[in-house]
Amino acid sequence: MKNQTKKVVFLALSILLVSFLVGAQTTISNLIWLTSIDMPITLGVFFSSIYHDFVFMSLTPAPPAPFPLLLSIITFGFFISFGVTWVLLEWVDVQKKYAYGIAGAIALVSIVYLMPLIFFGVDALAGARTPIGKVTLIICGYLGGHFFGSRLNKVEI
Repeated sequence: MKNQTKKVVFLALSILLVSFLVGAQTTISNLIWLTSIDMPITLGVFFSSIYHDFVFMSLTPAPPAPFPLLLSIITFGFFISFGVTWVLLEWVDVQKKYAYGIAGAIALVSIVYLMPLIFFGVDALAGARTPIGKVTLIICGYLGGHFFGSRLNKVEI
C-alpha cells in the first residue's frame, strides 16, 4: 500500500512538473515575442509572469469548467500514455525511466497536435505555434515521464 501511495504522489508530481514546464515555455515564448517588438522585459516581470502563468494556467479552474484546464489535459494525456506503457512493460524489457519518458513525450505530441483540431485550428498554447516550440513542449513531456519512471525504479526496490 505504501508503494502505491508513493507511485500516485510521483505521478502527481510529474504532472505538476510538466504543467509548470509547459506554462513556463509558453510564457517565455510570449516574452521573447514581446522583446522582439521592443517591449522592455525586466527580470522581475520575467519571474512574475512565469509564476502567475503557472498558477493561473495549472492550478486555477477555468470557468465554466470546475477544474484547471492545462493540468487536466496533461493528466488525461499522461493517464493514457502511461497506461499503455505500463502494459507494454510487461512484454518489453526497457528501463522504466526511458519508457515513461517516451510515453510523456508521446502524450505531449498528442496534446500539441490534437489541441488545434479541438480548438478549431488555433494553437491554445502559445509555445506550440512554432516548430521549436513544439519540440520544446515534447521535451517537457519527456522530462516529466523520465522523472516518473526514475522514481518508480526506486519505489519498487
